[in-house]
Amino acid sequence: MIPARAASAEVIVRHSARRDTVATAEAVSLLELERSVFDSSETEILSVAFAKAWGYVEFDPTLGMLDACERQSELARCLMAILKLGDSNPTSIANSAIALMRKNQSRILRARMVPSLANAGRLAVGR
Repeated sequence: MIPARAASAEVIVRHSARRDTVATAEAVSLLELERSVFDSSETEILSVAFAKAWGYVEFDPTLGMLDACERQSELARCLMAILKLGDSNPTSIANSAIALMRKNQSRILRARMVPSLANAGRLAVGR
């Protein structure tokens, strides 16, 4: 393979793997897995991943509906869920957790908007 094509193929594989991790992590985002204890190396991985992710999550406008404490808690839950799936690369865990948080937040916003839109339709019909 030509180096440029090899690099682009690697990027595609990485994005695909992250998408798969996020999809799988959705199933365990409520910490449904049995194991809830982390050893010292896993704790270090989570700490590094949290620091990397928080630099983005703290100022992410798509997560602005959550206050800082809620964002930190949600980030920690997502990081732990992804680590439980077997990923041990802090950067990869951080990126997957950010993607999972954004996806969860957009799902929550859509759920809130649906009743609002239904009520707006009823108000317009009632006039």
